[in-house]
Amino acid sequence: MPASRADTSGYRQNGVGMAHPILSWTKHHSFSLLLIFSFLTSTHLHANLTVKELSDSITIHLGEGSNVSYLAFAESSLGSKPVIYAWHYNDLTNSNGTPRTGTDLLNAVISETAGTTWALSYTTGAYGLTASYSIGSVTSTAVDPLDSPVWTYWIQGGTEFVELGDNGSFTFQVGNSFIVSPSYSDTRYLSNGSCDAWTISPYIYTGTTSDTRYLTDTLGNTQPVSDGVYTGPAPNLRTAPTAQSVKVLPNADLEITFSVIEGALYQLEEQESLNPNGWLNRGTSFTATSSQKIFTLPTDNPSKKGFFRMLRKE
Repeated sequence: MPASRADTSGYRQNGVGMAHPILSWTKHHSFSLLLIFSFLTSTHLHANLTVKELSDSITIHLGEGSNVSYLAFAESSLGSKPVIYAWHYNDLTNSNGTPRTGTDLLNAVISETAGTTWALSYTTGAYGLTASYSIGSVTSTAVDPLDSPVWTYWIQGGTEFVELGDNGSFTFQVGNSFIVSPSYSDTRYLSNGSCDAWTISPYIYTGTTSDTRYLTDTLGNTQPVSDGVYTGPAPNLRTAPTAQSVKVLPNADLEITFSVIEGALYQLEEQESLNPNGWLNRGTSFTATSSQKIFTLPTDNPSKKGFFRMLRKE
């Protein structure tokens, strides 16, 4: 089996015993969960859930606290809109001192949506591996977890501990772009704003060097992981804002027009020089009321130069 993959259904493989029955992995394969959703009106309240539907996504808020991590489902065969569970919680560690994991996120969603329209459940196939997921009474497309395509587990933000890496166990920072998880949810550690996402992707494992990718651990060392090749695209959960036009006004102010999604939350940021960690909020966050947002920005800083970007916060 790929060194970083393990079956977590309780089935014993290569001398490694796993215990978690929900997110399962088997030889040369990974898979995930997805759901079909019913179209409702734009904003709903159901039990303790707040559901916000926009033109490009549906976000379901549950829990409470200062942190939020996301569990998202995106698959074209189940509809055009990704469904994103936003789990709100306070501490990044559990009461026993262990880090919050992807399993905690999944269990929270299953527990806190139980009995609602958005209740998440699953079915299993060979070796107890997940075959399909359901929301309420609607079931997703089922896959054979021992074939291709497979359910694919994508992660963004936070960290991942790889127990069975080719170069021994190591932990790496996930970064701000989606990658396929090299391990499974029990060793996927959450951070505020992190996202776990699931899609169906074509997959192949040949055992050749093309199956190996390289990850940088938290000490800066490059680590090889052999886990096959996924040819499906990364999840696209929300439409990012784009700059439509930039022009200088007669009074030397700068006018920037962004495309936005009505009802989505955004934040304009700025800095005088391009520093990955130097972005500062320009004004307060705002909810878009149309498909465009125009900013008029005075060039009044000492250097007479600046860089601007707009982030979508939800």
